[in-house]
Amino acid sequence: MNDTATADVARTASRLAVPLLGVLAAVQGAAPNIAATALVGASRGLDMVGGQQALGASMQTLAIAASVITTGLLADRIGRRRMLVAALLASIAGQVLVAVAPTALVYIVGQAVSGIGLGAVYAAAFAYIQVLAAPGRLPAAVAAFAAVAGAAGVVFTFSGGLLAGADWRLAFLLVPLLSALAVPAVLMLLPAVAPSVTERRDVWGQLLLMAGMVVFLYGVSQLASSLTNPVTWAVMAAGILLLAAFAWSQTRVRHPFFPVFLFRRPLFLGALCAGFVFNFGVAAAFLQLTNLWQYVLGLTPAAVAVWQLPVSVTSIVGAVILGRLMTRGMTPQASLMLGGLLAAAGFVAAALARNADTPLAFVPAGVLVAFGVTAASLPYGTLILSEAPAEFYGPVTSARTTFGQLFYSLGTALSTVAVTQLTISGITARLHAAGMSASDVASALGSVGAYAKDGRRPAPQVFEAATAAYRDGFGVLMTAIAVLAAIVALIGARLIARGGRSGNAAG
Repeated sequence: MNDTATADVARTASRLAVPLLGVLAAVQGAAPNIAATALVGASRGLDMVGGQQALGASMQTLAIAASVITTGLLADRIGRRRMLVAALLASIAGQVLVAVAPTALVYIVGQAVSGIGLGAVYAAAFAYIQVLAAPGRLPAAVAAFAAVAGAAGVVFTFSGGLLAGADWRLAFLLVPLLSALAVPAVLMLLPAVAPSVTERRDVWGQLLLMAGMVVFLYGVSQLASSLTNPVTWAVMAAGILLLAAFAWSQTRVRHPFFPVFLFRRPLFLGALCAGFVFNFGVAAAFLQLTNLWQYVLGLTPAAVAVWQLPVSVTSIVGAVILGRLMTRGMTPQASLMLGGLLAAAGFVAAALARNADTPLAFVPAGVLVAFGVTAASLPYGTLILSEAPAEFYGPVTSARTTFGQLFYSLGTALSTVAVTQLTISGITARLHAAGMSASDVASALGSVGAYAKDGRRPAPQVFEAATAAYRDGFGVLMTAIAVLAAIVALIGARLIARGGRSGNAAG
């Protein structure tokens, strides 16, 4: 090959590198959405209910949250391209294990393995942007990355929904297929990057962080089975203690891997508020709307994927519109307040639509939530990047994903717990009021559990009570999240404003 041809190949590779990173990010972003769409089928196929279902819904995002900082540091040590290839192979192994899972336990383990791989994919992909962006072109590279990630994410999520409509196991073969195709593309299009970190950074602190998040969120997921089990609360307390030990350790070790002093900065705390509104809201809305459409309205996963399209497209259009508004002077606090209020309005609209018998009634609510959480998401990444100290740039930028997935996991787990408990209490109250004995009510609850597992409808009276209770529980949940989103957005906006004034004063 002559020099001209070689140069042409290099230029082509350079042009395709950032879009490739966007596709990789879309694979990571679409995987939890695909899992949410396929969850009903997987739950029925593997007899997952209550705590198991909550854990199955949140395990992948939990694993992403727990591992992304560590895998980001590992990428700095062994090289980003090597890390990407290893992460893609891990995601393949985990998702294939989910697809062939004979039991709920194997399903959950597979989601954990795939979550570790997918977290590393995003961390390494995002870090690559710095290497590939031309001088002064980092914002343009980030914008191209986000645009490709958003568009590809819609396509992947929709495709996964269609596959889930045929068989829930097929949905979990999409990510392995995409990951397998990505491996040679990574090797051909992305340059090798020499390791940038040689010293070891506080392995014990990393282990404390991972253990704390896993233990705490496992306890949260088990609340779906019982709110009064002391073991569940003890597990949650143990998780909190491990996280506290992590924070304390970072102030004592010579080479901490995360600057905990950021938690004293208003701008950083404001960014976390924005991340909470975005990720918690997306998780709760996506999962619970999907479950309502399937359990109550009887939609197939393929039909769910179709009805999700307006919401997904709104996220992309909203990002474009809001990005332009930000460049024209809209402040981060204004973006967060706008996002929080729109998201709150969307959740209220979803609550009001709870008794509708068509998914069309929920689309306006979904569009409002999508536009709102997209507006809230804009300050999240920019403020965290602006607050990252140079010596901790990798861990802090990775922490964006860690906190985001932690909030996402809380959204899936807590919303599942809330709807489950509200439905059970609602069914019990309705059947007691109808004159059923305690033993008949217990039997009725068992038949509702069987419906959740295998789709066999219980007796008409029981089914009517179950669907009414589920709709009411959904409405209460949506209302509560609306209030929470508005409050957190207000707090975050005030923190951002205070941080901005402090910065101006300091400057």
